[in-house]
Amino acid sequence: MQPFSTRLNSLFAKWPAAVLVLVVVLFRILPHPVNFAPTLALAWNLHRWSSVSSKFTLGLVLFLACLGGDWAVNSLLYNMDTAQNLTYLAQPGVWVLYLTYGFLALMGPWGHRPSWSASLLRVPMASLLFFGVSNSAVWLWGGMYPATVGGWVSALVAGLPFLPMALTGDVLYTALFRRLSPVPTKQAVDTLPLASKDI
Repeated sequence: MQPFSTRLNSLFAKWPAAVLVLVVVLFRILPHPVNFAPTLALAWNLHRWSSVSSKFTLGLVLFLACLGGDWAVNSLLYNMDTAQNLTYLAQPGVWVLYLTYGFLALMGPWGHRPSWSASLLRVPMASLLFFGVSNSAVWLWGGMYPATVGGWVSALVAGLPFLPMALTGDVLYTALFRRLSPVPTKQAVDTLPLASKDI
């Protein structure tokens, strides 16, 4: 019987788009520490599938992973019905986060390095960017903080206890996606925005 990692690699090779979405959704609904999620790592490493999937497919994968993960969490963990899910998705802050994931996907090739250590060292920069955007979105649209500089600082400070676990998840999931992804060809990576030239 094949090891689990071998079978998972085989699934990724045959149906990379579907498996990526499924992995993100499953890891979000399975028991896990708060803020320990795979979505940012998927965005950061999405370019690694450029040799087997089109840019449109990869963009669709990221969108479905974000949407499917949020819908699954809201429905299964918070018992939201369809109307409540649609209300949640209508919030501007949600789409700001989705756009931030898209920006990180474009920046992913810049974060790629041949060595594991060099690649993983760049992950915290993506994590800190997302931390700033997500907490700023809570400040702007969450109704929890005054619309002042002091309110913005309070929103950032309130998120600090969750940052270490988010950083840990981003690094570990990046290592996982790097292990499971096909290695992009030089030509495939060079055609992506902001692509690194040192592969």
